[in-house]
Amino acid sequence: MSNVTPPTPVDTERTGSTNSLKESASTNALPKKKEDSTSEVESEESTTYVPPPRPAFRTSSNDDILAKTLGMTDLIFAIYAVELWRYDEGTGKIFNVNLSFDDEENGGGSGGLLLKRNPQETDIDNDYYTKEAEEAFYQLTDASKSNFIPAGSADPGVGLAGALWAESSGSALGGVHYRAWGEMSQLQGNISLSWRDVCELAEDPDQPFDARLQALATAGFKLATGIPFDVNGYRGMVIYYGNPHAELSKLNNPINARFMNNAAQLIGAAAAIQTPLKQIKDWRREEAFNNWHRMKIKLLTIVRMLGCVRYSESRKGGGMGGDRAKLQRKSSIAMLREASAKFKENAKETIEVAKEGAKNKATRWAKKVRGGSAGIPPSFTWRQCAWTFTGVILTHTLLSWFNLWIKQESGGDLALILAPLGALTTLQYNLTAAPASQPRNAIFGQVFAIIVAILISYIPFTPENAWFRGALAPAIVIPGMAKLGIIHPPAGAAAIIFSSGKVGWVDFGIFLVGVCMTIVTAVVINNASDRRQYPTSWYLVNKVKKSIVGENQLGQVTVIRKEKP
Repeated sequence: MSNVTPPTPVDTERTGSTNSLKESASTNALPKKKEDSTSEVESEESTTYVPPPRPAFRTSSNDDILAKTLGMTDLIFAIYAVELWRYDEGTGKIFNVNLSFDDEENGGGSGGLLLKRNPQETDIDNDYYTKEAEEAFYQLTDASKSNFIPAGSADPGVGLAGALWAESSGSALGGVHYRAWGEMSQLQGNISLSWRDVCELAEDPDQPFDARLQALATAGFKLATGIPFDVNGYRGMVIYYGNPHAELSKLNNPINARFMNNAAQLIGAAAAIQTPLKQIKDWRREEAFNNWHRMKIKLLTIVRMLGCVRYSESRKGGGMGGDRAKLQRKSSIAMLREASAKFKENAKETIEVAKEGAKNKATRWAKKVRGGSAGIPPSFTWRQCAWTFTGVILTHTLLSWFNLWIKQESGGDLALILAPLGALTTLQYNLTAAPASQPRNAIFGQVFAIIVAILISYIPFTPENAWFRGALAPAIVIPGMAKLGIIHPPAGAAAIIFSSGKVGWVDFGIFLVGVCMTIVTAVVINNASDRRQYPTSWYLVNKVKKSIVGENQLGQVTVIRKEKP
């Protein structure tokens, strides 16, 4: 695009960055692989390599605003691609807005990605190049391939876009657990970006299988962040794919991050105005036609009225003076009839709108009841099951021994409540990276739940109504944990037990010791595996370190990559 400011010096090293949207529309096209066996042999023997070019972007007068806005993303440091997703309240899904096109008549496309440069894993001259990455890249960008994977739509929590949308919109969706590539970078002006490791999300056993997510991870789009926007009800999200091999201090620079956030809001506004822009143009054309039609009717009416007046004068030999009062009475009655008709019409319209809203709500509910399009999550390997077995049996052996010792020392008056701890170990060894499994959620969630439950047990219910405590305690505890950000499912079970009034503060202390024992064993056993890390972070320890050491002026983030065995 000719009027876009050229990239700053910090972006000069991005050899694949966009020069012009119009140039790309006329020159770029995805390569088409020939099916002929002879041509395949010749391509293998050829020493030259043509890297996959980024797809062309369609520009027209209708989406010129969006095209210019997207052109500004050339200034962002170290990003591979941009995606735009919109939320549809009718279906509850998010839909990809295609920003990059080849010739649509020829069936071209780029799977929803607006590429700024190709991943290094697809460049044969790069040390990170792999054949699998190149094939996955073509799956994402070449619509002519039989195994092409379009962006399409996604359920909240499913796939990369669904997972980022679930997190960015604040939804606490079950079965969506993924770990950050690095810590969240807190920026000036309450702006924060959280980069996600796409590979870890693709390998997460708690994430439903998604072919596009797997292809993104393989193709080199390993770093992603989603920035939501809401423009007068037009809700959606802009996804930036960062270069994981670039200087992370520059990628997380507050200036770069602030520009990314503002650009996302501007992209959302430009996308939101596309439909109203088309509607206003259609309406203006229709209004011009209607104005001429109304004027035509008025002219015809005047001509006919003049004809009637002349006919009346010719018959009665007088003017219209004697009929003025009668005409006024008729006009008043007509106005009343017109007002009554409008009132009835508005009432009918209101009723129809209410019926339509209720019908849409019921239809949307029925669609959700039938379930989404998510696949079955992958199962654990035997090796991972062995690690889980080892951790669970050692943990519960210690807990059972501790329970036996408590009973012996108290003469059977006290005991360790084991049921919620069984749920806790399920999280720690099967959903190791899940937020609900982390020590912060386990300790704070249990403390909050049990304190509320014991206080409820003091409410003087009658024996006939005491059963209501078991319903009131989880009803307060579960949304309370969600509000405090310490969701922990076993705490809901503990709340029911402690609200019964049969256990008290001493049992509370014993139970917390059991929780701490499970955390210690989970830290020791899980970290012995190369495929696990527990916890994902020590929240309180990191908080204390930041308060003592302090953050640097740029607010840079240290990103720790997880090495695979």
